[in-house]
Amino acid sequence: MSYEALPYGALSLVPPLLAIALAMYTRQVLVSLFAGVWAGALLIADWNPIAATALSMDWIVEVVRSPFDTKFLILIMFMGAGAAFIHKSGGIIALQNWIGHRVNTARDSQILTWLIGIFIFFDSYTSTIVTGNATRELSEENHTSREMHAYVLDSTTSPVTTFGPVSNWIGYQVSMIIVGFEAAEFTAEEVGLTAFGLFLQSIPWNIYCFLAFFMVGFISITQRFYGPMLDAEWRSRKERKTKRDDATPLSDIETDVGEPSEKNPTLVNFFAPILTLLVVGLVSMWWLGGGHQPGVDIATAFQETDVALGLLYGSFAFMAVGMLGAVGFRTMDLDEAGDTIISGFKTMMIAAAIIVLAWSIGHAAEQVGTAEFIVDVMVDSGVPGSFLPLLIFVAAMFIAFTTGTSWGTMAILTPLAIPLGYELVGVSILPVLMGVLFGGAIWGDHVSPISDTTVMSSIFAGSDHIDHVSTQIPFAMTAAGVTVFALLLYAAGLTSALVLLPLSVVLTAGVVVALNKLDARRKNLPEIMPTAKAIENGTIDTDAIENGNRSDATRFNGTYDYIASIPLTAVGVVAVYLGLVFAFVMIGL
Repeated sequence: MSYEALPYGALSLVPPLLAIALAMYTRQVLVSLFAGVWAGALLIADWNPIAATALSMDWIVEVVRSPFDTKFLILIMFMGAGAAFIHKSGGIIALQNWIGHRVNTARDSQILTWLIGIFIFFDSYTSTIVTGNATRELSEENHTSREMHAYVLDSTTSPVTTFGPVSNWIGYQVSMIIVGFEAAEFTAEEVGLTAFGLFLQSIPWNIYCFLAFFMVGFISITQRFYGPMLDAEWRSRKERKTKRDDATPLSDIETDVGEPSEKNPTLVNFFAPILTLLVVGLVSMWWLGGGHQPGVDIATAFQETDVALGLLYGSFAFMAVGMLGAVGFRTMDLDEAGDTIISGFKTMMIAAAIIVLAWSIGHAAEQVGTAEFIVDVMVDSGVPGSFLPLLIFVAAMFIAFTTGTSWGTMAILTPLAIPLGYELVGVSILPVLMGVLFGGAIWGDHVSPISDTTVMSSIFAGSDHIDHVSTQIPFAMTAAGVTVFALLLYAAGLTSALVLLPLSVVLTAGVVVALNKLDARRKNLPEIMPTAKAIENGTIDTDAIENGNRSDATRFNGTYDYIASIPLTAVGVVAVYLGLVFAFVMIGL
């Protein structure tokens, strides 16, 4: 559809821009998203506010009634219930009993938090809840600052669930790509690429998420901090204060779900539900894609599958096994199990509301022709196609920061980015655009104080929320800065993800070390943060540090064994995980 044929022209920008502006001013994401939906309906309804309100309700009902969306909403509720069973049945206590004696330093607790966040890659909310509670006491005992614990949660869980290999984020992202196909008015058959296949090909281009994930591990293993996090960790190690004296931590899971049971804590109640979700989810997706039929290979099966339905089956099994374990091991009776299901559902209500309104504003933008208008304007302006990934990344960063929702950002931008990329360059650029769009949306989540995932990370780390945001911003900006540099190289002609992604990782490591050295010298603090025990027993000369005497590095900086079991295990697990992710990518190639 051409610009001249559209009845609304520049007014088609009103729904998303109004949502952004209101979110910036009011910091109320739900109200702002609905206002955007209503504004779109107002245009369609010829400025009749009553009719616009009725149409808004119709649109919300329409997106909820979509088979994919309905399945998705149910599966995230099951995810919440399953996570509640893991917590309430004592699975977290069993995990602490099993590994607690092996975790003796703040570094150990940070690496462990990173590892568990990697393992629970199927849902960011579930990962934040489970990982935060599994490691919170250990982090506290080993004097990791609440700010660092929240950072590890936030910058691990969202990135890894973005590229899976099995997560409800994948289902949502695929649904947004489908919307983008519809906005571009082409079918998967016409371009020779399914929505799921496009998602798989976009993973290596999600540079920000890979860098954010890498930075958590690199900083935790090397203990090189900078920015406000350097001060927070020094306070925690030297003064034994894991949070500021006047900090106001947010509530934790006990408020909604209750205290975990100590009747019969067992690792079965921690691992069995998670493994069930993974196995059932993967097998279901393979089966629904026709993998069991003769002549259908794994790649074809996963490209043709019903992602939402496969994850729905997995999430139900996740909840069911959690309940069976809790009742079977007598950690709760049936009445308590029923209450736990309801409590688990409650933990997902805000997420569900944001998701529905995000879908609705995407539908409103589609109805008023936002995508067509922007495509025509961008084409007429002569924007070089090679710079389009950088523009989309920056736009996603801005929108996600101002609205506080990465999913809402994906809903706003995906129907614009796919038609624009297809018109300016062609199918070849679509994986790049989707990768940088998803990464930019996550960056906005990481630095926005009104982001639901950022709030949850503060809650389950027991951190003051503003302290978490302020300490995470420098790290997020580092990963984003390197991503921008990589996209500039892409615009200059270096268009291979196999070159840009490793180059970005190496550059990030160098930038982290450089910033750490500069900030530590400026603040006269250790470059390598020592353990609380080393400070207490005098191995670290705090007087020399306070007096600015850096002559004896062994008495100033912490020392760590990099061949120890925990960092080696971390590197091994990450290698296996990334191998799994990139094997997943190969399915789409």
